[in-house]
Amino acid sequence: MEYIHTNADGSTTKYTEDMIKNVIADKEYYQGRYHTYVKRVDENNNFVYEFFKDRYDSGDTEITVTVDDVNYLLESIGSSKLKALFTVTGTIQFVVTDIEAESEDEARDILTSDLSVEFNGDGNLDEWDIDITDTSQQ
Repeated sequence: MEYIHTNADGSTTKYTEDMIKNVIADKEYYQGRYHTYVKRVDENNNFVYEFFKDRYDSGDTEITVTVDDVNYLLESIGSSKLKALFTVTGTIQFVVTDIEAESEDEARDILTSDLSVEFNGDGNLDEWDIDITDTSQQ
């Protein structure tokens, strides 16, 4: 069976029965998701209010909370916890073989100019250094 809808401008759109069933199913699916999210927002609003109410005494002009308290609140409402910044210092040891060069000095120069260090995560690689401990012919 086919349904024809006439738009305000006079143009028409044809819908099959399956198309209409899919639209109805989608509507029910998204309506369910919408109600779930509205309920979750309401629960989060109440949770946040109670979180601060429990730490508030009438007349106070400030509320003090610990980072652990804030992380508990954030995690409870489905958000990410606060994170600290860390500095990591370490050593990378390497062995590079088969460098074609006329001398040990040239092999060191080639390595020094062509070796790189890269960090692909969140953070900054602020400095790095090459400490060549040995160069020998193979």
